[in-house]
Parts: sequence; structure tokens; C-alpha cells
Amino acid sequence: MHELMSAPYAKRFSAFVSAQCQVILNNIEVMADIGVYEAEMGVPQPLVIDVALSVVPPAMDELSQTFDYTRVRACALGLAAQRIMLIETFAMRLARMCLTHDTVLGAEVRIRKPRAVPGCLACTCVTLSKSRA
Repeated sequence: MHELMSAPYAKRFSAFVSAQCQVILNNIEVMADIGVYEAEMGVPQPLVIDVALSVVPPAMDELSQTFDYTRVRACALGLAAQRIMLIETFAMRLARMCLTHDTVLGAEVRIRKPRAVPGCLACTCVTLSKSRA
């Protein structure tokens, strides 16, 4: 056995190891009734959403140990079905929905609104995390 793989070394080394895990979904596309201007109201617009979740690393190689990231898209579609004025509000609501799951410790939601400003890509980024009570 290689020296680095020896039990005494592994035991000493494990005292310095911390694990972090992220679940990332990019380019979630939804059509949303979003915007503050009269011309935007009632006219669905595309949003492109990226979500990065800091999650508790799974202790075992089992689906039950993880956050089901298909829920993120479902939440985004649910929000897109509502009338929301600001992409910042949309991002905050989506991040909060993700944080309701026990294994999710933090959420970063980035939303791009391609039709917002001619000649550029408007976007927002919201980061929320759970704090210890």
C-alpha cells in the first residue's frame, strides 16, 4: 500500500477535510409575464435562469440524500405563471423556494431578461443563505 493511503495518514488527514457541494442548473428557459412598463404587462417574455445551490453533501450514494434539482425548474415555471413586476423579485422568490429544502444551505439565482434593454442583456443576481439561529 502506498504511504499516502495508510490508515494513520488517512486518519490525520481527515481532520483537515471539509466538504462542499453545489447543485447547478443553467439556462432554465421560461416565458413570464414580467415587467413594470405598460407594454410588458400581459405579454410573456423569455427569462433565462441559472441557479447554483450550496447543499449538504450526500452521506451515501442514494437519491434520498440529495436535493432533487428538477424541483428548481418546476418552481421557476410556477413563478413564471404569476404576474411579477421585477426580475429581482422573481430571483428572490426562487431562491427562497430552494432554501425551504433541508439540504439546501444557500442559493444563487441569476436571471437574464433578453428583451429588457435593446442592445444589451439585462440581468440580476440574488444570493441567499441560511443563517444559524
